Parts: sequence; structure tokens; C-alpha cells
Amino acid sequence: MSSSLSLTQTQLFTALVTVLGSFGLASSNGAPIQIIRGQVNRVPEPRASDFVVLWPIARDRLAMNVDIWSDTQVSGSITSNVLTVNSVINGPIILGATIFGAGVAAGCTIQSQINGAIGGVGTYSTSATPDVSTSTLYVGVNAATQETEVTIQADVHGPASADNAARISTLFRDQFAVTAFLTTGVDVAPLYTSEPRQMPFTNGEQQWEERWTIDLCMQANVTVSTTQQFADALTVTPEAVEVYYPA
Repeated sequence: MSSSLSLTQTQLFTALVTVLGSFGLASSNGAPIQIIRGQVNRVPEPRASDFVVLWPIARDRLAMNVDIWSDTQVSGSITSNVLTVNSVINGPIILGATIFGAGVAAGCTIQSQINGAIGGVGTYSTSATPDVSTSTLYVGVNAATQETEVTIQADVHGPASADNAARISTLFRDQFAVTAFLTTGVDVAPLYTSEPRQMPFTNGEQQWEERWTIDLCMQANVTVSTTQQFADALTVTPEAVEVYYPA
């Protein structure tokens, strides 16, 4: 069985960095500040006096799973690991789904969409498989979605840290952040933040640095797609059995 994630930790961090970058965070001299990921070994803190470090804190479930089963059939062909879908008999096509059909390598999956209508007619990149001439292909998948509250702690360092923490706590709770996340293309939305708190930091030279911390809470809808085969046709064979009639 194979599975794929609709939203990885790396994608979530990338989207968050993009959103925070739109908040106008700036150092004491007016220059943009660097936003980095924490919990990475052998990486020193930035040379600039003002910067932000992001730390993953928690993932809390918000609801039970929402399951969607997709018994997809398409008419198409595969050439050089590119699936060309001419028509969708039953859809839609879901990324990460396993392809079944004559001549298709076991475990072959759809990696990404190259062009065409989303989940429909178009071309898709696949994992390694022999070429397949035009035929009916089956793309069965079970997609389980978990609504998750993801908490990322932002450590805001430097002389301008209090001002930058104020920018973050204000805009993250605003429609501005909602719109900013929408432009990233990931299924994430801001929920709320903690109140900024001042927690001095001792650097490698045993010097005190000003630091404000703030928890950023977001809703991330993570879908795990797993291989699913369906019975598209059933053959019924009658069997003669003895019948007992009581007296």
C-alpha cells in the first residue's frame, strides 16, 4: 500500500514564512529581517541583530476524519512516465493515487498534474512504469482528511523584536493573514495567536539578547491518500444446494 500527503511540514513552513514576510517585519535599521526554522543542528543564528526563528510546537486534532472514496476510470495512455488523459469516465483524478491497468507497473502513482483541467482531462507525471497504449485505466484512492490545529512558536529576536511581535500578533488575527495564506496555494488558515511575551535569550557568547515569543495557531487540513481498488464488475454463479423441508 502506498500513501501520500496533501500538505507536508515543509510546505506549511514555506507558506508561513511567505505570510510573515508580507507583514513588513523590519530590523531596527529598516532592512527586511530573516525568518528561519529552528531545531536544526549545526546552524548558527543569523549575523543580523533582528531575525525570527520558527519552532514546531503541537498538532491538535479538531475533528474526526472526513473520508472520500474515489473510483476513477479514465481513457488514456502513458508515455515516458507521463499520463495523457483523453477522457474521464468516472472521476475525479486525485494526486498520489495508484494507477491500475494492463501493462502498468505495480505501485505506479500519479505524482503531479502538468496541464489541463484540475482532476480531469490533461497530462500528469507518474512514477516509473512501462509505456501503455490508450486503454481504460483505473485510479482508485481513499482520501482521509484530518482538520488539524498546528501551533508554531515564533521567536522574534533583536532590538526591533517588540515592534515586530506587535505586527505579527495584529495581522495574524486579521483578514490580511487569511488572504495572504490563500495566495500560497496551501490548505491552511490562521486561527489565533497567544499574547506576545518577552523572554530574554542568552547567546553563545553569554550575552543577553531581547526576544519576544508568540504562538501562531493555524488550521491545516491534511489529506492522506491511500491505494484503493474497487470491484467494477461482479460475476454471479448460481450453485445448486440441497433444501431441507421439515415434515
